[in-house]
Amino acid sequence: MRRFLFLVFAGFFILPASSFAGPLEEGWTQAKQGKGITVYTRPVQGSKFVAFMGVTDVEAPMEVVEQVFRDYKSFPEWYAMCNEIRLLKDFTRDHKIIYFIADMPMPVQDRDMVVDTVFEVNKEPGKTFILMNALKDPIVPVQSKYVRMTHLVGKYTLTKVNDSTTHVVYVVDSDPAGYIPAWLTNRLAKDQPFDTLKGLKEMVKKDVYYEKAGLKKKG
Repeated sequence: MRRFLFLVFAGFFILPASSFAGPLEEGWTQAKQGKGITVYTRPVQGSKFVAFMGVTDVEAPMEVVEQVFRDYKSFPEWYAMCNEIRLLKDFTRDHKIIYFIADMPMPVQDRDMVVDTVFEVNKEPGKTFILMNALKDPIVPVQSKYVRMTHLVGKYTLTKVNDSTTHVVYVVDSDPAGYIPAWLTNRLAKDQPFDTLKGLKEMVKKDVYYEKAGLKKKG
């Protein structure tokens, strides 16, 4: 278990600290906006791929938003490009390793990855952090029908605005591996975070997540 935790945090420091700064940080460029969601991109030193950051306010308590992320089985329903997901290792409630298959647009081959996920709850008052790090360990054998992604470092920051609103920042630096045309890379960097946050805004409306959070839904 310690080895996997080391991989999570060692991998996380690979991403430049400025990639997790606010949208006013030098280098971020607004790439897409609408439905209360703004997506930014910025170059990553030493990579031909850009990092992206999606920002939005979600009309739900932070505890409810957190429950949506904990319900990994629901990801294919709302998480952009998630075709399949399954649990590989369940260390604790806040530390799991999952297998994720990403549905890529034709003619690009679908991707898969093994992702170490850690929840940091109440590390800072009014905040929950969700850390994601793709692992190189072949826990799941590589299959010819997928391109294995081994570099993805991501973070969700959930911040309580008030009892009914949560500010969400979603940042990822990744390398999709294999062949992918530049036009598609640019499109996905805008669309994936936008569609994911749009899906999250819909999922938090479900009563089940209020029940899991132990809260009563208003209205």
